[in-house]
Order: sequence, then structure tokens, then C-alpha cells
Amino acid sequence: MRVFDLSVKPGDCIKLKGKIHQGAKSFAINLGRDDSNLAIHLSIRFQAHGDVKKVVCNSKSNGQWGAEVRPSIFPFQEGAEIKMCLCYQSGEIKVKIDGQEISFPNRLGLNSAQFFSVDGDMTLLSFKCTKC
Repeated sequence: MRVFDLSVKPGDCIKLKGKIHQGAKSFAINLGRDDSNLAIHLSIRFQAHGDVKKVVCNSKSNGQWGAEVRPSIFPFQEGAEIKMCLCYQSGEIKVKIDGQEISFPNRLGLNSAQFFSVDGDMTLLSFKCTKC
């Protein structure tokens, strides 16, 4: 799923619910200006890119990836439903997953995000933008 006309501003939260596929290898959630300028790329890796049960966060500026950040949490299970909230702030993006939280700096300093996508082994069940 790809959305190109969002208007996510500091203080907004993207709430999503999804169903992780049984036998999932990986899925990714992206938020930014467009596919080449991502404030956050959240890569969930069950078994992909040489990683096993890892969350990898990154940003992309003008098509160039930044330095990866690898939080120590992995609150995901194959075949399970998940609820996530991406809270967009001017200085950081907080990702809340089942009572756990990942903070990632807004490296690009974007005042708003228009692009959102979900790719890979997760089916998006619901998606809405609200205030945090």
C-alpha cells in the first residue's frame, strides 16, 4: 500500500493495524516526503538481509540511506495481528507497538510527511491519522 497525499504534521499520529503473514520473512513501513526522502524506514526482519528477528530503523535523504539503528526489542509474531502508532514530532518519530516504544530522530527535519507505505509480509487492516 502506498499513499502519496497525506498531511502528517508534528503532533499527528498514524495508527495502523495489520496482520503479519504466517511464514513472514520481512515487512517495512515508511513515512516521509516521498520514496526517496523518508523520515523513517522501519524494517521488521523475521529472517531477511542476514538478520533474524530484528527491527532496523533508518532514514533516506535524496535516495541515500543513513546509518541504521537497531533497537533491542522485537514485539512481532508470525501470523499475529499488530497495532502500531507512529507519532510524528519535529525532532523525532516515536513508534509504539504493544506497549513498547522505539524513538527515532527526524534526521531530515521534515515539517510534514506526505508519503506512507507498507511493503512485504503484512496485510494492512486499518489505517488512520489522528492527533497524538
